[in-house]
Amino acid sequence: MEITGVEVTREDDRYGVRVQALLDADAAEAFAVMAAFELLPQINPSVKKVRRLATAEVGEDVYTEVRLCVALVCKLLWQVQNMRIQSDPQTHELTAVVDPELSNLRMGRASWRFEACEPGRTCLSFSAEMEPDFWVPPLIGPWVIKRTMREQAITTSEGIERLARVRAAP
Repeated sequence: MEITGVEVTREDDRYGVRVQALLDADAAEAFAVMAAFELLPQINPSVKKVRRLATAEVGEDVYTEVRLCVALVCKLLWQVQNMRIQSDPQTHELTAVVDPELSNLRMGRASWRFEACEPGRTCLSFSAEMEPDFWVPPLIGPWVIKRTMREQAITTSEGIERLARVRAAP
């Protein structure tokens, strides 16, 4: 796996991350791993709980709990996200939108785009934006959130690649 670009932004209480990665895995396999929501804890060990909900009118609602730690301070993010899939032979996309009434985020959205860019390799574009519904210390908080979002995006990319290669193995 190769990270080809990472950008983390902050505007007021809202944080964003964009990651471009080249995965050593087939795009359809990598996407299948990400779309199998029950695999999220195997993709990224910060994901502690995943539960599919029968509440969505469109797409699929998924409840997740993610435990993020910096030094000795940990925070549990819990959220219900509406997941939607778009797919064609070359490009596969998963989008998630947080329901703020069922989450400890004021807003959140994410997008994973898997594109076959050469045989056996995937160009992954990930973007996310979130606004926590809890107090973040003004001096250290923004720096910590930016660093954590970057680390989580990289860990997730590595986990997708690893599991996609396992799925594709004979």
